[in-house]
Amino acid sequence: MKPAVAEATQPRISNREIARVLAEIADLLEIKGENSFRIRSYRVSSETVAHHGQELAEMVEQGLELLRSLDGVGAGIAAKIREIVLTGDCASRRELLVEVPEGLLELLQLPGLGPRGVAMLWQKLGVRSADDLLAAISDGRFRSLPGMKEKKQARILKGLRQRLS
Repeated sequence: MKPAVAEATQPRISNREIARVLAEIADLLEIKGENSFRIRSYRVSSETVAHHGQELAEMVEQGLELLRSLDGVGAGIAAKIREIVLTGDCASRRELLVEVPEGLLELLQLPGLGPRGVAMLWQKLGVRSADDLLAAISDGRFRSLPGMKEKKQARILKGLRQRLS
């Protein structure tokens, strides 16, 4: 008789990781200039998930109706949460990353740049990465955009240098 082999269990995804994926979807939608209500829905659900006391992975096992009882979580986002819990990612996020350069998400980590600023850099200057942004600052194109003043440039440049070093 063979010894029993324990089933390999995959570690459960944390609420924080689920919230990160939802927030990233919101950022990508905002960079694309999508509907503000849809963006807000992802942001609210991300916050709810991040601060919820019970692990959502457990809630998924109990059914989507339980997820839908959470603030900001409707049927569509509940289904995405289930997908994230089961696979670690979401098809919607992957599709958005095909449309929006992934390097733009890195730019969101820089002080002084939010999704709208990143979108403007991408659409008006063709910036797709930290290196592109550094080039746009160096050649003066960055300051040609509305709202991109000297102080903001200095803050972003400082953040860029820290990330690139």
